[in-house]
Amino acid sequence: MDLLAKQLRKNDELVTGELTRHWLRKGERLGFGTPPLREYVRSNIGGQVRLPHQPVHPVPAFDLEKLGKPRWPLPSPEVLEEDWTDDPTVGHFVYAHHPDQLAVHFADHFANSHGEARLVVSDRRVAVVYPSKFLGTTGELFTTFCETDPRQVRLSAPFAGRSAPPPRVVRVDFADGSALLLRAPFAGELVARATVTG
Repeated sequence: MDLLAKQLRKNDELVTGELTRHWLRKGERLGFGTPPLREYVRSNIGGQVRLPHQPVHPVPAFDLEKLGKPRWPLPSPEVLEEDWTDDPTVGHFVYAHHPDQLAVHFADHFANSHGEARLVVSDRRVAVVYPSKFLGTTGELFTTFCETDPRQVRLSAPFAGRSAPPPRVVRVDFADGSALLLRAPFAGELVARATVTG
């Protein structure tokens, strides 16, 4: 295992440990939590492309002093939608027919958080989870938004893009017909974990 893979494994263990100790409710089982993805969101909502996606619904205010400014370059408009994984500045892709669909609400939080929000899946919830310190709140380590029943989503880990070899991504298909795709190390393994948990 190379150094990068070892570091990614260590990050996964840290995220899993923190969520298990500080986010799960009694009797709840964690499927997975993604690490922070400090990349932009690309969206296609009713045929309108947003690159980068900007929130269309109210989102929480951040403690900008703690959060800081994004330090990565803007996405390239030259990269085709089907090749979004070839743009290293894009970490999420959202497809929806209209702005009120769930994937757009999730996308709003990922776009707003400068990469600090993460997708978390348990046997009881699928949610966007923030470290509370960035919201300027005290008490709980994590703050949860967009919580939905896992029976209302279908998880998969398809290959995405046309590069060779294509990377696998986590795909969340919501019951309302919208979809969220995101980069995540070990995407296939994460989805398999959630399937066993469910």
